[in-house]
Amino acid sequence: MTNLALPSRSRVIRRLLLSALLALPAASAQTLILNGKVSSEKTVVVGGKIYVPLSALPSLGVQVSSGSGVTSLTGGKVVAAAPSTGTPAANNGSGGVNQKASVSGCINEWLFNGVWRMRVTKVMPIKDEAGYSYGSGWGIAVEIRNGTTQTIKLSDTGIIYNGSMNLAFADGDSWAKDTREGWQDKTYAKLPQGAGFLYTFRMYPEAKMADADVLAKPPQKFLLENLKKIDPDLKNVGFTVPDPSFRVDLTCKK
Repeated sequence: MTNLALPSRSRVIRRLLLSALLALPAASAQTLILNGKVSSEKTVVVGGKIYVPLSALPSLGVQVSSGSGVTSLTGGKVVAAAPSTGTPAANNGSGGVNQKASVSGCINEWLFNGVWRMRVTKVMPIKDEAGYSYGSGWGIAVEIRNGTTQTIKLSDTGIIYNGSMNLAFADGDSWAKDTREGWQDKTYAKLPQGAGFLYTFRMYPEAKMADADVLAKPPQKFLLENLKKIDPDLKNVGFTVPDPSFRVDLTCKK
């Protein structure tokens, strides 16, 4: 009778561990957005549950402490964002456009409010070429894209033709005058998932200024108002931030 050699104990243990690992549900990583900005951290989905890394919580005002097999989470005030690496803007005073809590970032940085993705791509001096006699001003080139899975319009999701848009300056001044040429067509255009457009806001001072004075006064911030309104006929479309308006720091660039 032939004797069959039994597998060693270590080999049996290795096989059991391998079987246990293979039985675990597959994990997948997802993009994590904190206060409207894409984080370098990733969430992990295991068994249908989403897990957020503890390192992402302090930026939301949650204090994390671990030790002796216990992890403690404590709610608190939101921690201020790290300062920009670009040239800091001068103090613009209190109140006004600079105090509005919005989805914020720098030039060339994509901002997302749960519905729309927007970025400022260029800031340039301009002259009125439409016959309004506005003189010199500043052009703010933007790119806007549909960040949902449905076909939607700006006007159905809080960005309207006569909505607020402002340029803020270091001396506390702000401009809201804009020709809005072609902007109405953009707000009413139907955009499918991922589709978007380019547009340049042409903004001018309330009172005409000399060309040299305009050039000596570069804008510091740009605000595009997005009202927190969603057409009730749109299903499964909603903002993921408290204030969906966009605010771009024009003194820094990504």
